[in-house]
Amino acid sequence: MMTACHLVRSTIDHTRHGTPSHFLSRKGLSVLVDLDRLDEADSQSAFFSIDRFSLLSVKQSDYGPNFKRKGPVVRLADYARQMAGEICPGQPIASVLLLTFPRILGVAFNPVSIYVLRGHDGRDLVYIYEVRNTFGDMHSYIGRAETGKASGDTVLHAAKIFYVSPFFPVTGDYQLRVRVSDKPDMPVRVLMRYSIDGAVKLTATLRGVAETLTTWGVFRALLASGQFPLRPLVSIHVEAARLWLKKVPYFRRPVPPQPWSRAKDTTSR
Repeated sequence: MMTACHLVRSTIDHTRHGTPSHFLSRKGLSVLVDLDRLDEADSQSAFFSIDRFSLLSVKQSDYGPNFKRKGPVVRLADYARQMAGEICPGQPIASVLLLTFPRILGVAFNPVSIYVLRGHDGRDLVYIYEVRNTFGDMHSYIGRAETGKASGDTVLHAAKIFYVSPFFPVTGDYQLRVRVSDKPDMPVRVLMRYSIDGAVKLTATLRGVAETLTTWGVFRALLASGQFPLRPLVSIHVEAARLWLKKVPYFRRPVPPQPWSRAKDTTSR
């Protein structure tokens, strides 16, 4: 059985296709937490916490229906199951995993967080891709894994309706894929590919390995990945400046869409 929370040290690559092209590669540090076992996760290290301040932390108030909302915090496991009920009614969900960037010293920015909902046989059933931009907006693309496929073999297709980068329009579509293995080496893989009229414009990947979160592991992962508070946000703005210098066209931010939209599997086509 997997422990309640894992660290995921990874390499994150972004490739902008076409002219001008652009490439970014950096080290990443994520956590993979079982949302049904938050009390266990909270006790794994004195330097990691759930819903309170620590060196690394995850706060449910940052995600899902709690984002920018006042009032009692909704349990993310309950929220994820509610959304699963919209996608596959009557299908029991045995576990809900969340792959996300943790707060570091209380500060975080999560460009994308991914929920993986699994059945009692361990197969993936539903995915929630929770995407944010630097303007404080959030939107979720939610889709069902195809029945009978191994975990991670579903590629979801989602029409892009949420403004992410000012250097791309709000049009086109995404291909989304996540694989979280429960094998001993526990590889974690994420693919997000953005296309317009069939032409690939951007490919983003995360490749890492999950390891049990421990006190020593927290310090080792922070040192190895060179993480510090707001690093993702700083990196995004540095790359934006480079794109501006390359004279990439700028697109203005439209009114944000509804909180979520449905994605569908395309691997069987």
